[in-house]
Amino acid sequence: MANNRVHRLTVLAIMIALDFLLTPLFRIEGMAFMSSVMNIIAATFMTPIYAVAMALIVAIMRILTQAGVASVAPLAIIGSVPGAFLATYFYRLTKKPVMAWFGEFLGTGIIGSLLSAPVMVWFWTMSAHGDDELLAKASQAQSLVFFTPRFVLATLIGGFLAMAVLRGLKYSTHFMNLKKLYALESLKEDGLQ
Repeated sequence: MANNRVHRLTVLAIMIALDFLLTPLFRIEGMAFMSSVMNIIAATFMTPIYAVAMALIVAIMRILTQAGVASVAPLAIIGSVPGAFLATYFYRLTKKPVMAWFGEFLGTGIIGSLLSAPVMVWFWTMSAHGDDELLAKASQAQSLVFFTPRFVLATLIGGFLAMAVLRGLKYSTHFMNLKKLYALESLKEDGLQ
């Protein structure tokens, strides 16, 4: 049993590393679509706790280490965590990867973007200290849908890429073994074991 926990944590660490490294490498300004790719892939074999932990840890690591992310710190968390949770939740309900994509779209593209606007207005206003550029950003973000186009487009791009990767992974015995490994944990979370 302890061996399975170590295996799950090792896989979690690998997913965190991949997300952390790939997101800034393959990026369009204002859109972290690789984060959506990783959330959707994680949703197809991880439990919600592990997927949310992955998204949250990567967001915190990005805030602490990547230069431009600190200026939009709440976006890293608000944009990825709801998507990771809903992607995993919808996949667990249906066992269809496209529903993981739908969960990511709903969680990151819609909910994350709508929550981001008021949070970022507060964050930029509080951290401005007379900086006209940050105050201008805060003024623009007062529109509730200010972040929605970028978040939605990132989840669409990320979803297409994730579907392509998952199509190839379904033939991998290692990936199937990961699903089995997390299935035991899933039963425990649901109180069935």
